[in-house]
Parts: sequence; C-alpha cells; structure tokens
Amino acid sequence: MKKVVLEPSTNTHTLQGNVVSTTDLGDAKLLLDIQGAGIVTHGEHGTLRTESSNVMKVVQKEYNPVTEVMQNAFD
Repeated sequence: MKKVVLEPSTNTHTLQGNVVSTTDLGDAKLLLDIQGAGIVTHGEHGTLRTESSNVMKVVQKEYNPVTEVMQNAFD
C-alpha cells in the first residue's frame, strides 16, 4: 500500500492503494496506474473508492490572481 498526495493544500487530497506508477502530466494533472482498488480521501468531503486501474486527477485552478489567492485560502 502506498499513499499518494493528489493535491497538496491545507485540506490535502490523498489516494491510498497499490499504486504501480504516477505520471505528472503538467498543468495540475496527475495520471495513476493502480492495481486493485484505490481509496481517495479529502478531509470532511468524504471518501471515494476507485473502480478503474487508470485514474486521472485534474485540479481545477483559477487563473485570475485574486480569485486564486481566495480559493487557496478557503481550500
């Protein structure tokens, strides 16, 4: 079992499972190859179980500098 940080923030997203590989695709995209189920946790937002061996995490970010600072402050 391996724990991978999907999105570092004050409320970190993590995935725990048998992660074979991770590929950073740039522009806040992460591709993971997992054997079996992966468990994604995100603090108070709950827990998800993956159903595929290929998982892509895409982080939605604001490009306006003011809203980006505000979003990160509340994330």
